Amino acid sequence: MRKIAIMGACILAAFAANAQQSVVKEAERAMKDGKSAKEVTDIITPALTNPETAQMAQAWYIPGKAAYAQYDDLIGKKAFGKLPEGGEVLMGNLLIDGYGFFTKALPLDSLPNEKGKVKPKYSKEIHNIIAGHYTDYNNAAIAFWEAKDYGKAYEAWELFCSIPASFKVNAPADTTMGEIRYNQALAAWQNEKYEDALNSFLKAKDLGYNKKNLYDYAIAVATQAKNDDAVYNLAKEAQGLYGKEDANYVGYMINRYLQTKEYDKAFTIIDDAIATDPNNAQYYVVKGILLGETDKKAEAKELYKKALAIDEYNSMALYQYGRSLCEEAYALGEVAPTSPKESEVFFNEKIKPLFLEAADYLERAYNVDNNNTDALRYLENVYYNLHDEKNLEDVQNRLK
Repeated sequence: MRKIAIMGACILAAFAANAQQSVVKEAERAMKDGKSAKEVTDIITPALTNPETAQMAQAWYIPGKAAYAQYDDLIGKKAFGKLPEGGEVLMGNLLIDGYGFFTKALPLDSLPNEKGKVKPKYSKEIHNIIAGHYTDYNNAAIAFWEAKDYGKAYEAWELFCSIPASFKVNAPADTTMGEIRYNQALAAWQNEKYEDALNSFLKAKDLGYNKKNLYDYAIAVATQAKNDDAVYNLAKEAQGLYGKEDANYVGYMINRYLQTKEYDKAFTIIDDAIATDPNNAQYYVVKGILLGETDKKAEAKELYKKALAIDEYNSMALYQYGRSLCEEAYALGEVAPTSPKESEVFFNEKIKPLFLEAADYLERAYNVDNNNTDALRYLENVYYNLHDEKNLEDVQNRLK
């Protein structure tokens, strides 16, 4: 009975293997008859999971060939303006799917046969087909981008960038590849894949793409990815290139040391920046904010004043100076006399002038930068303390 059971199992396995072989042949006929890639893939899918046929290069070659063949057919239709609706996206998917099938077939096509010899049957054709469609992957990525399918755009650009290393294809110049990597990073960012975006930005930079926007965007995604080391390193590099036109890079570098309370290192960075560009108003603002963190508020206020002497329209300097006046007024309020009469005199002589001056600077700060709602919140409190109902209502309307 045991021998019969084993024999029965072998017969069933033989039937199963034969059935999958039939599936492969059926799919091959469908491919040669020009059926769509989806039809061919649907036919052959069972063979791709069967242990016997899944190790056959032919099983993966067939759907890959069908995908590229349908792509070529659509290219012809596009040339005559007969591409169906959604055809561009379909073409991109065919390229990605075809590449996936072919790269599964390639290593299997290099396995020894029953005689122990390696006789590739499909490899040369696969290499030629992929190489012949190389530039199409960039076009596919653009089509995906326009269709707002940012994940597929990223994938198509990744293939465009990686194909030259594995196939006999001449890659474009580094300047072009740098732009491609930059666009790929934007696609990943749109898809909220922050680590992927950061990696692509860094690859673009390594290829020589070092425009200011790359650093700004790379720092943004590194921040979202919570990669503090990348933020610092990018900011440090950007500071050397674009520090004179953008003081934010110093801020990013300093922020790293503020988090760890290494104030001496933070001051070294800002002092070096000031020594390099002493007429940069924003650097004095940054140092003022840093001094404020160490409770040197009087020194900070003087730095805001120095920044305004360089640039009277610096919105952050206007805001910080106005805010510092408010903080002085609040501090005096804490030590004001308790009797009503003395308190009123103290307010009018000591506190009110500070609020009036603060209102002037805060209004100017908001006029320069209408997005500065923090300035409005301080103004709301200022006008409340001054019992200025007209201006208080105006600020509250602006806050709405």
